[in-house]
Amino acid sequence: MSSTASPDQPGSAEPVATAGLPTHAPLPHQSQHTSVDTALSKAVPGLPALDLSKTLSSQREQLLIYRELLEVLAASEQESAVLFPELSKSLVTHINTLNKLKDDLQNIFTRIRALKTHFQKEYPDVFDYVQSLHVEELDDEEES
Repeated sequence: MSSTASPDQPGSAEPVATAGLPTHAPLPHQSQHTSVDTALSKAVPGLPALDLSKTLSSQREQLLIYRELLEVLAASEQESAVLFPELSKSLVTHINTLNKLKDDLQNIFTRIRALKTHFQKEYPDVFDYVQSLHVEELDDEEES
């Protein structure tokens, strides 16, 4: 992660920045937390003393996690942008191959039907006998 200030330096004068992300004002230093806590407790009677430092440190940790996540997602998006054209070409090639295979199979089955018709006309007795054998084989398979 690229940043201009170290997250371990609370109250650093420089805002934390990540490539392409907007910069934000620095988070207040620990001494500023306690003065805000005290002022808020005095301003609202009956309000228990707040510990904003815990909240702010928790938010700082979450912000760092979200920035790291954003960087990972950006890298993933860039990888996808590179892979997509290659995979698209590959998919188109596979689709074309399947379409050719479909056409070849249709041609083959058309030729088989034409041969069956030809043999049925030329040898009707033999064709009927072979068909009856085929029906008996199917009956035997269904009984099993």
